[in-house]
Amino acid sequence: MNALEKLNIAKLLLEEYLENLIISISVNYDFKRIHVLLKDGVNIYIVYNNHEEYSYSVIFSKLELDRCRFDNYDKVWDVPSRPHHFHPRFKNEAVQSSMTGDPNQDIPLM
Repeated sequence: MNALEKLNIAKLLLEEYLENLIISISVNYDFKRIHVLLKDGVNIYIVYNNHEEYSYSVIFSKLELDRCRFDNYDKVWDVPSRPHHFHPRFKNEAVQSSMTGDPNQDIPLM
C-alpha cells in the first residue's frame, strides 16, 4: 500500500473514531500528511511516505516535550520493536511500540 492510500484510510478511520472530537481535519497530499485539530486543542499529525516510514504525533501543548509520537524514521533507538518505537510524553527517550505503519492496525490503537 502506498503513502496516499494509507493517508486516505487513516483519514476515514480518524473521522470514524474521533467524529465528536474533531474541529478540523486536513490532508496535504504533497507532503503526505494529515493534520487533525481536536476540540480540546490537541493536534494530531500523521505522516506516511513510500519508503514504509510513518509518524503518528500527538501534540498536547507548546510546552517542551508535551507530545507523544510513534514512528520508525530514526533507527537509533535500541528497543525490541526496532525500528518501530514510541516517544512518551515529557520524555526524551523511546520505548517499544506496537505500531507498524499500517493505518488499519494503528489508528484504532491511537
